Amino acid sequence: MSRSLYMVGMTKDDRAGETESPPAPSDDAGRTGAESADSLLALQLVASVVSRAPELSRALNAVLDRLLALATADIGAIHLLDDASGELCLAASRGLSETFRVHECRIPIGTCLCGLSVTMDEPLVVDDLATDPRFSRTACREECVGSWVGVPLRSRDRTLGILTLYARECGAFQTIDRRLLTTIGDQLGVAVENARWYAAMRESAVAEERAAIAAELHDGIAQSLAYLNVQTARVQELLERGETAGVRQELAAVREVIRDTYQDVRQLLVDFRNAPKEGGEFASSLRAHLDTFGLRTAIKTDLVGDGVLRDLSLLQQAEVFRMIQEALANVRKHAKASRVRVVCDRTPTIVEVRVEDDGCGCESARFNDPTGTHLGLALLRERATRLRGTVQLTSTPGGGTTIVIGVPRGGDDEGSAP
Repeated sequence: MSRSLYMVGMTKDDRAGETESPPAPSDDAGRTGAESADSLLALQLVASVVSRAPELSRALNAVLDRLLALATADIGAIHLLDDASGELCLAASRGLSETFRVHECRIPIGTCLCGLSVTMDEPLVVDDLATDPRFSRTACREECVGSWVGVPLRSRDRTLGILTLYARECGAFQTIDRRLLTTIGDQLGVAVENARWYAAMRESAVAEERAAIAAELHDGIAQSLAYLNVQTARVQELLERGETAGVRQELAAVREVIRDTYQDVRQLLVDFRNAPKEGGEFASSLRAHLDTFGLRTAIKTDLVGDGVLRDLSLLQQAEVFRMIQEALANVRKHAKASRVRVVCDRTPTIVEVRVEDDGCGCESARFNDPTGTHLGLALLRERATRLRGTVQLTSTPGGGTTIVIGVPRGGDDEGSAP
């Protein structure tokens, strides 16, 4: 493979004088073209590997495989900065001995060449490690390497880690293209930052789903279990008094609560199974959920104007879907409705989703009070706030209920990746 990380035609003397004066203009168009093509190839290889690998650790190891070949290096490592401890933590490696891996898995900033290089803005090249006093850690010296290059991984003026390449022979990196290394380091820095952002988003999504499950359990299952606890104690008292008729009546009520709780659990599982998937069609997922809801509850369902839902981003779709699920759960538990409609509309600035039922209604002031303690309804308000949107309930006793969800059109996903 072509030595794509090296300055074409450079000698040791060229490298020695590189920082003192600019290189003389060259008339060799072929050489310049070859250098540009090789540099572009190196960047394309790194970008291709980073974009395809689904996990950061796999991406970093794959990049090392490429770079070792491009730089004709013997050993490679990538350490990422742990802000909490102030240490560099080994994230990927190729060619390291087990002793080196064990002793160099964590390197304090400012220690040895790796710890010093991470504080710099540009790549650092050492031609003869044996004579460099900065090469101080015992495990490094015992690795028997001759030359070394360290490349900070940077993104948005922050250093996130360091890429290091080692060669057995001295002077192996004298003609390496430092500017190209800087660009590769910046590419890897952006990849690391994006991977961390996506991981944080996944953790946030998991936390939100746990909150949704907790609210659902509290509103339904936990209250049912509390009721069953009271009722079984009541049955025990009736048995002790020999009131068999009362026992039969209480057991019938217990069976009804158990049946309803079982349905709650099944519906909760359906709600999470029917959530829209990335790359899927939001309207199709919503329509499938409404069909399932209708079959399980015998409540007639309609979906109107679902084409406007395409105006929502993926994050907005996920939140709005959960809000509709929560609204339908309230219909199932409390409304005693025979029909529910989900009506989608839009204005120049917002997408509006209305969940309308023909049930028994309620006092809307209790919901629209932001200090209300009903967890299911509080969850609707929290999700709307995350989307910089609104949610309002209108209802009168005996006149049905309408929940109106408003979400800004064309808004970027909250916390978008850098």
